[in-house]
Amino acid sequence: MNLPNAEDISRKLVKVPLLSYLSVNARDNFANKCRWVEFSPNESVVERGMRDSNVYFIITGTVHVLNYSETGRAFTYATLKEGDMFGELAAIDGLPRSAWVCTITHCQMATAPGIEFIKLLPHSPEMTLALLRRMSSNIRLLNERLTDLTLLGAEQRACTELLRLAKPDVEEPGGYVVSPMLTHANFANLVGVSRETVSRIFRKLREDSLIVHNKRGLCIPNREQLERRAFM
Repeated sequence: MNLPNAEDISRKLVKVPLLSYLSVNARDNFANKCRWVEFSPNESVVERGMRDSNVYFIITGTVHVLNYSETGRAFTYATLKEGDMFGELAAIDGLPRSAWVCTITHCQMATAPGIEFIKLLPHSPEMTLALLRRMSSNIRLLNERLTDLTLLGAEQRACTELLRLAKPDVEEPGGYVVSPMLTHANFANLVGVSRETVSRIFRKLREDSLIVHNKRGLCIPNREQLERRAFM
């Protein structure tokens, strides 16, 4: 396998919105500090408690960020895909990793030492502000999920998460689609229930024509109906 050189990596980093604030020169220089890594599905990229501070930029593929309870039950914080990044917290505060990051699909990433990422920030106020907005968005999402876990039942949480993940369906005007759809196990971690519970909920939603599975993913023909189900 031929690994990308620095010039190739620089072109691929254009897919990362946060790095779009850099000049071509600055991005090329940063690419020289990066190395290319690939992972198969269900591999651990980062483990809670690790002491490294590398920052990762997802070029292709999907990962989830999760932790485990004392009983070994997994809880997913977020699902990240092409254009997203992770690892910046350890780069900023120098503390051990606070969560696990595991691949869902085959992934291609560029990774750089945390110190090299931090060096970019003083030279790009726009990038720094974008990073702060991203971290603020993550905190808000975690607050929403905590509220959901506290106040909503299992089916309500599942419907709410589907609504968060859904994007407009370009092939069905007015419809929405979750693509690629997570496995039942990964989705269960995301909403804090068992895989069997997710299977039961999805079966019921299909019977009520609220969701449809097809080759494009999980389709939501009528978003308003699913919203009513989520908050009934």
